[in-house]
Amino acid sequence: MENVKFIDGQFTPTEAKEILLNMISSKIQFHRIKEFSSEIRDGKPAINSQQRIKELQEAREKIITLMKDAENQNQMIDLQSTVNISYTAKNEVEKI
Repeated sequence: MENVKFIDGQFTPTEAKEILLNMISSKIQFHRIKEFSSEIRDGKPAINSQQRIKELQEAREKIITLMKDAENQNQMIDLQSTVNISYTAKNEVEKI
């Protein structure tokens, strides 16, 4: 397994919100395309993508609330994120 430092720093609530919401938006778009492709190809939606979109939308709302609270309290945001990359067999389904 390889670990890649993805985010590491201190940000204003506005900066942190922008970083995090852009990442979530990108992930939602990925799953919407995957879901659309599945419907076209298989005639049915990708259930995993539907669930993941719901989870990401909930995470989005939580982030908005947290950043608003931090801003109201005049606080900075510390963000650290590491991406763990490993290989798995092609027949295993991964949660993206």
